[in-house]
Amino acid sequence: MQFALTQEQEMIVETTRGIMADFRQGLRATIDSPDDFDRAHWRTITAELGLGALALPAEQGGAGLGLVELSLVAMEMGRALFPSPFLTSIGAALPLLRHCGSEEQIARHAPDLASGSSIAAVASGARLRIEDGRLSGEALVAFGGVADLLIVLADGRALLVPAKDLRIDRLASMDLSRPLARVHFDRTTADLLPRSQGIERALDEARVALAAECVGGADAALTMTVDYSQQRIQFGRPIGSFQALKHRMADMMIAVEAARSAVYYAAAARDEDSDEAASAAAIAHFTAIETFEDIAAGMIQIHGGMGFTWEHDAHLFFKRARGSATLFGTPAESRARLATMLGLDEEDQ
Repeated sequence: MQFALTQEQEMIVETTRGIMADFRQGLRATIDSPDDFDRAHWRTITAELGLGALALPAEQGGAGLGLVELSLVAMEMGRALFPSPFLTSIGAALPLLRHCGSEEQIARHAPDLASGSSIAAVASGARLRIEDGRLSGEALVAFGGVADLLIVLADGRALLVPAKDLRIDRLASMDLSRPLARVHFDRTTADLLPRSQGIERALDEARVALAAECVGGADAALTMTVDYSQQRIQFGRPIGSFQALKHRMADMMIAVEAARSAVYYAAAARDEDSDEAASAAAIAHFTAIETFEDIAAGMIQIHGGMGFTWEHDAHLFFKRARGSATLFGTPAESRARLATMLGLDEEDQ
């Protein structure tokens, strides 16, 4: 398995990082906008740069690349705390459509999702149920307030539901860069995606993309923390020169690199259809999220009083990390899946 980035992959990273650097200055204004994301930036990354079509097969109108390339993009978006439906629409809904949908459903929806002209979100939860072929219940959905299409997971099946006929209530969420909406279904007619056996594979791809985003966020938080430690003077010295903080930040760096390796391995395993793809996805998911949570908490602590202020971005990283821990399943659930795959149970531990 090759872990060195190819020239093409390095170009994807450089291009995405450049776009995200231009965007980063407008983060606060974007999360305060009516849509909670910038539609002009959305068109740039999807329609103009084609980043939404990276992992879509060429025969379906995509670039024919893979999860590794998509993860590289997600890392850069995570580094910038980019508030957009990229993860939910491109990283989660599109794989669900590809792995669960019929050829007709894929042909009808995949090009629009990949180009960004249509936005999808994923709804799941214990309150959703299918009765007589109709969908009832409600779910909290990330970027559900701007979705044109919902892919709903209920009773072990995946269904397509247009958003235009649904009651959708936008909510105030802890993570300001990833807004939530409560979506209501009242015996709603839904279009069944026939290949329900593809749900777990699609969710694994979504979890790897989320893990990549978390690695990018953790890396950015660590960089900001190290930079601050070299500028803040205490007792006549930069606080980064104190041994305790040196050790703390070295541990943080090791954790970020370990999580990055886990994401690369999981993405490459999926692209190569390895037998270890599912277990690697579980490891990447819980490792990256927990690393991001730890780094974001350490960022606030090392920044001291400044880290608690609304004006500093430390709280935005912390909230993104905490919010990520509930998206596409929790880290604990990924650990449980891994234990099952390895044949472990409580009696063996």
